[in-house]
Amino acid sequence: MAIPEYYRWHSKSPGDSREGKLSRRLLLASAFIPLLRAQEPDISSFDLSLLDEPVVPADLFFVHSHFPQPAVSADWKLALTGAVSAPCEIPVQEMSAGNGKTVGLTLECEENPVGGGMVSHAEWTGLTIRSVLERAKPAPDAAYLRLSGADGFAHTIPLAKAMQDDSLLVFRMNGERLSPAHGYPLRAIIAGWYGMNSVKWLRSLEVLRSDESRNVYRRHTRSLLTGIRPGEAVTAVQVKSAFARPLDGAILQRRQFIIRGAAWAGENRVRRVEVSVDGLKTWHTAQLSGEPVRHAWILWSYDWKIEGPGKYELAVRAADDAGQQQPAERPADRADPYELNAWQRIAVTVV
Repeated sequence: MAIPEYYRWHSKSPGDSREGKLSRRLLLASAFIPLLRAQEPDISSFDLSLLDEPVVPADLFFVHSHFPQPAVSADWKLALTGAVSAPCEIPVQEMSAGNGKTVGLTLECEENPVGGGMVSHAEWTGLTIRSVLERAKPAPDAAYLRLSGADGFAHTIPLAKAMQDDSLLVFRMNGERLSPAHGYPLRAIIAGWYGMNSVKWLRSLEVLRSDESRNVYRRHTRSLLTGIRPGEAVTAVQVKSAFARPLDGAILQRRQFIIRGAAWAGENRVRRVEVSVDGLKTWHTAQLSGEPVRHAWILWSYDWKIEGPGKYELAVRAADDAGQQQPAERPADRADPYELNAWQRIAVTVV
């Protein structure tokens, strides 16, 4: 087979064969593959079929970085700037010297698909953003906070949200030091809001009087008259539920199966989870594993007594204590990839 010109190794040595030239070129290219991969952002999902306990180990917790992981140093400092009367820099070692505050919080990516694993729950330890910002003395008319990470990603949130009790600057996860993939040495956790708000590798907090950012995380709607138009910013996590077991396409051999999963509702509490095992004809209330709390998912289960062999369509939906319910389908006019919280439906076969 003839080797295309663009694959040939152009050498000054007249004795090189085409095959040798190609081999050396591929060898040279392969040496750069690890370097190229190192420049890619980390993206991985949590395997929901492993869900047995609320807390997800750090090495299984989902990762969605916007840019490649930055280099970090032992003398990391957090800068407090902007509309403040006492700008300063605080060493992270000083911030992490104490015990901090530990809160169990569920984090979900803004683009997590229906039934997707870009959601996990962990115990986060850190200081409240409020307690740290008070050192810099924000201006009375300050209204926003820009969080900037060392990877180049920045996001702006309302200052009022940043000052809430469960908005944290985190240095430990599940009792251990943050791993590099999860933002070591310091990250934000903005409870009940989608993951892009919880900036990793945090370098600075800039207090602003107005929102100077161009927030791309917005709801976009489509119509024949106006085309695609941006709307409100995507902020709080929407009520949602997901199957852990069985998996879509599973083949079951017993006449009884405990269906399991998780549900969460962002800033609200999960009130009810319902499961259908007959193609949406009837719904059954699932059992919750405990008392629902804000900002955290709750595990649920349903003891399915199977009538007999055949193909079954299963579905799950949840509602929260604010009266919000998962929609059966995503609104047809949505033209963005965010807030994907329609009912999850799976198919299984019983033999």
